[in-house]
Amino acid sequence: MAVIDNLHQKSAAGGQAPAGSSTGQPNIDTQQSNMVEGSWRLQIIIALVVLLAGLLVLRLLSMQLITWSEYSAASAVDTRFTVDDTTPWGVIVDRDGVLLAGDRFTYRITATPKHIPREDWESLSQRLAQVAGIPADQVWNRLAANPDGAYVVLASDIPFELGRALLAAKKLDEDNADENQDLSLLPLGNVFASAQPRRFYPQAGLASQVLGFLNAERKPVLGLERYYSSFLPSSGVGLPKGTLSPRTLLTEQQRKFLPTGSEKGLVLTIDRTVQWIIEEELRDGVEFYGAESGSVIVMNPKTGAILGMANYPSFDANYYESGDPDSFTNATVSAQYEPGSIFKVITFSSAVDAGLVESGTIFTDTGTIVIGERTIQNSGRNAMGQLAVADALAQSNNVVTVQIAEALGTEKFYEYVARFGFGADTNIDLAGEVAGLVKKPGGTTWSLSDLGTNSFGQGLAVTPIQMISAVAAIANEGKRMRPYVVEARVDGDSVLFTQPTMAQQVISPEAAEEMKQMMMHVIETGNQAARVPGYLAGGKSGTADIATAEGYVLDRTIASFVGFAPLDDPQFVILVKLDKPDPKISRWASNSAGPTFSRISKRLLDHLNVPPDDVRLAQNQ
Repeated sequence: MAVIDNLHQKSAAGGQAPAGSSTGQPNIDTQQSNMVEGSWRLQIIIALVVLLAGLLVLRLLSMQLITWSEYSAASAVDTRFTVDDTTPWGVIVDRDGVLLAGDRFTYRITATPKHIPREDWESLSQRLAQVAGIPADQVWNRLAANPDGAYVVLASDIPFELGRALLAAKKLDEDNADENQDLSLLPLGNVFASAQPRRFYPQAGLASQVLGFLNAERKPVLGLERYYSSFLPSSGVGLPKGTLSPRTLLTEQQRKFLPTGSEKGLVLTIDRTVQWIIEEELRDGVEFYGAESGSVIVMNPKTGAILGMANYPSFDANYYESGDPDSFTNATVSAQYEPGSIFKVITFSSAVDAGLVESGTIFTDTGTIVIGERTIQNSGRNAMGQLAVADALAQSNNVVTVQIAEALGTEKFYEYVARFGFGADTNIDLAGEVAGLVKKPGGTTWSLSDLGTNSFGQGLAVTPIQMISAVAAIANEGKRMRPYVVEARVDGDSVLFTQPTMAQQVISPEAAEEMKQMMMHVIETGNQAARVPGYLAGGKSGTADIATAEGYVLDRTIASFVGFAPLDDPQFVILVKLDKPDPKISRWASNSAGPTFSRISKRLLDHLNVPPDDVRLAQNQ
């Protein structure tokens, strides 16, 4: 630019640029020529770069499209059969050694189509149909879908004996072949059989949501399979050192299906007979009362061991592909709901433990009570006058319950709610547990009226496992135990037993005993349909409206009952939950969940060989 500007200045002054300059400046025509030539070179270079880049992009696109097309054509036949993990998984047995889950082997039949002449397809198809039971048209279609392929799956999950028969037929062909014959040219020379483990659940749908399952890729889905997925595979982690026991401490019955060597196994606390009983009674209850679904849990209150855990509807994990995915979830640990009046035992227990009330303490029910900005009534919209605490619980009185919560005060009430385990995981060894929902004082969504509604189980959410664990504390001298499903983990000759663990001393033994008597009074005078013939039992029903974003659904409820038996020495705690029973039959838990509790309790006491009270107590005197 300095040269051009200088020439412009001389021209304006009337001067003329010499042909050669003593300053060494080039002739302008030569410079312009060089600039034009350089510009064309640059443009040509840029054009070549763009062209090459374009060709490269087109090539990449072509490669991707062709590859994807080939993959898609092959995947239509092969994909679900080729992605798998053949790592063996440990067995799962119940407390008595009954096999609940294990691996069994089937065969996968594959071929190399590009080495099989088309004119041999028909004979090969017929041979495989005869020897291995594979439909001839299936073999033909899969060869035709990928005739030039190096690998195609002709069939999966061929029964073990048919797979072995195919291998025997192939071996016979090879033995009869000429010494110098190319074995790959034999009729079965390009057909291969490989053993594949497939998860098997011999009890069909029993405890399916507790167990979970392995899918087609042998990936764990929910339940114990998911929770113990780092332990169960043979390649998984072992047992921690220092707390192990010898395998011989397991009963002979428990060891029956547990493999030796380096293989793994789980011994559950689940009792197959208990599980079968509760699944049958739950199914009958849901159908008889017209409910949409339901759950039952049976727990040993002294240890926290789960003896049975059921949901309905359920599914058969052997055929999970045809099951309803909504039925896969274990609602006992994953579904939160408003518990309704069964939560009153928490409020009453807290007040008894705090020394504020006794079973005979008198309250006055005027039919309504105002707390915060909310007016609360009894479910029957009635006033019952003076009531002892035990009678208020038996009659499921809302107004007296709110008065008891007010006597406790906000801080104490929510302190006990937390001690009983609400608003936090129970740490049960199952996948998918949720913590429920408890609004805390001081939060933006909490108001004083919540103290009132929470006291009788409205405006907070719990899970069935939380609810039964809390009531089990009352049956266990005030000790809340951590619930668990696995009694022992087995790794070869070593065993790690689960030690019962107290989560918290929630209330005193004296308060727990008084609450047991009050819950017996509930069944004897308030929920008589829940009586257990031959035994005293304690319990409480709850009929909860269903909360939605638009408000409460008034025509359908959640009916639940939680209780224990026998009263003097509880062998189990049972929670029954029926979702949306038909109001034309009964919307009230005392008429649906209560009788279901009674039927289950009687059958369990018979199964556990617990004599009736008059026999047992007489023997103990």
